[in-house]
Amino acid sequence: MKTDIHARFVSAAVLTGIVMSVLIGCSAVQPVRVLDKGASAITASLGGAVVPSSTPTGLVPYLTGGYAYGASDDVTVHARTHLTMAAFGVAGLEAGASVRAMRQNQAIPELTLGMQLLGFVSIARTAPARLYPNLSANASWSVGESSLAYLGSHLTLQLDPWRGLISPFAGYQFSVSNSVRLQVETIWQASNVDTRFGVFEGESSIGGSGSFGIYLGGVIAL
Repeated sequence: MKTDIHARFVSAAVLTGIVMSVLIGCSAVQPVRVLDKGASAITASLGGAVVPSSTPTGLVPYLTGGYAYGASDDVTVHARTHLTMAAFGVAGLEAGASVRAMRQNQAIPELTLGMQLLGFVSIARTAPARLYPNLSANASWSVGESSLAYLGSHLTLQLDPWRGLISPFAGYQFSVSNSVRLQVETIWQASNVDTRFGVFEGESSIGGSGSFGIYLGGVIAL
């Protein structure tokens, strides 16, 4: 009995550590603008925290894949699976929606608001599930006919113990064909959290806080 309780405690601690590493350094890019009504797309992202001396690639390779659908001209719903988490015995899923709050008007940017719920579950059921609400806002400007520059921030909520993780980001999205768009994003994950100690001992932190990451995202219109 004691062994079983100890195993569950360790599993819960490991799951929490993995998830916190994801939230602090391995978050996927989010939709920049909503889709047209009835449009759908496959989405993917690859990237992570910049840790040149800790990994051969210089980045924590974190992969996600998902689907987005234009529920209306101003609302897009989307879901995503966190594929890398499966290697750690954890199922990671998220679902949410993005809303166009304001259209671009010359130099005034388009404003997009988002809300997602992230969930992580131990596949072996040796630890309790973890849920993290995530809010986002970004401003984007059209650059030419088929590119966007954008900046914004996430607010990810950890419920137990409660705290909010603030993650500002900036990026550039461009078309490579009529149906494929790529997105390069830099992000300062959990900028309000002391990350000098931990998995990478502050290697990707800025001034001892958060984790600097780089991501490549893709959107394939269906």
